[in-house]
Amino acid sequence: MNDYLDISTSLYTNSLTLFVGTGFSKYMTDGKAPNWLQLLVEATKAIDKKDNLLNQLFNTDSSGDVKEAKYDLTICAQILENEYKRAKRSIKSQISEIIRASINEKTINRNKIEHLQDFFEKHPNVNIITTNYDTIFSEFILPLTSRIIIEGSTIPRINSGQNIYHIHGSVTQPESIVLTINDYYNFQNNNNYFSRKFFTLLQESTVAILGYSLGDFNLNSILSEVKNSRKESFRRTDIYYVTKDDVNELLERFYSITYAIKALQYTEINEFFEAIDNSFDSAKELIDSVKNLTSVIDGSKKYTDKFLKLRLSLTKILVQAASLGIESTDEDFVSTLFDLVKKKKEFTHENGAWSQYEHLADWLLELASLIAIKDSKYEEEFCELVMYSLRKSSKKLYIGYSWHAWKIWHNRWHEMKVENQIMLQDLIENNYWDPFLEINKIIK
Repeated sequence: MNDYLDISTSLYTNSLTLFVGTGFSKYMTDGKAPNWLQLLVEATKAIDKKDNLLNQLFNTDSSGDVKEAKYDLTICAQILENEYKRAKRSIKSQISEIIRASINEKTINRNKIEHLQDFFEKHPNVNIITTNYDTIFSEFILPLTSRIIIEGSTIPRINSGQNIYHIHGSVTQPESIVLTINDYYNFQNNNNYFSRKFFTLLQESTVAILGYSLGDFNLNSILSEVKNSRKESFRRTDIYYVTKDDVNELLERFYSITYAIKALQYTEINEFFEAIDNSFDSAKELIDSVKNLTSVIDGSKKYTDKFLKLRLSLTKILVQAASLGIESTDEDFVSTLFDLVKKKKEFTHENGAWSQYEHLADWLLELASLIAIKDSKYEEEFCELVMYSLRKSSKKLYIGYSWHAWKIWHNRWHEMKVENQIMLQDLIENNYWDPFLEINKIIK
């Protein structure tokens, strides 16, 4: 729920961007929308009645159905474009016809459309970036309020409505479609208004990725450019990957470390929108009270013990810091955070304070995921706090020790910055621990 609260604060401050791929169109049409491979296969069949070209470009299974391309899809598209030109036809016009035949009034799921219409009616300031060629957003979800922006076309002068950036073109303008390897090269190397605006949105807003595969080459190349120019803030991530499937732990760790992406697994698209809508009122209250944080930082006010004993209090403070644009290198705020964590340690000394041991582990891991602590002036102090937390943790249930805290250290270990993981691994390996605590197993 913390993640949805975080996303909802961006929704409330008009800084949420949806990055939408093919899976979204498949979801809205109950699987009838074609993926890129299916598009190229249909485009091949339209010009190759004897399947000669089809067999040269694609591998088929025993029943004759295409299972994969023999070459990269952008190369297949480039070959097909050349064949279409020889036949004095346009492959991009053909692609547009295929999409319109598969995504239309008859194939769209009306209930899903209405659900999203309700959401966008309440929250009209979401930026939408899509690599899809179809018009699901502009024709079905937002037919009256969409502001369509396509490379090479005139940008609408009326600065109102929902911005929909078709970065790979649209069926409304077939020649704008990014399809071949040459098209992708030009897209990635353009430095025009459109590309600058696109990357600015990804750098300066919270991004929810919908309908993509994490292995998508184009997605990865875009994320790489965004990562290189993002400032570090007090959000653990500004990029969320929404998927109804399970994400392999190794892959999830790679994307977390490399691109600071948080995967929201087992989440259907409608569930995602419901969750951030349900968190909206809490996010509004949180952002409207942001002045409390500035007063705490300057020392004119203090948080109450009642507030700090809540597990969510640190999350709320970090979300407020992000909304203020405070960076993870801000000395005053980092100092404030360490004061709060030391306060949390004090709470563990009270009678019946087992939940506070869990919170302390959670908070320490949160700091280690956001701040480069190794070799900083906070390293010694932080390691002492970690030592205290670990010595009060146990893998198994023993009286006087928190097995919940142990599980938190074990389950969230990989979320920390790599340099902080190395620092704490050295701490664990170079100190004595009562064997029954099984502290060494936290890092295995």
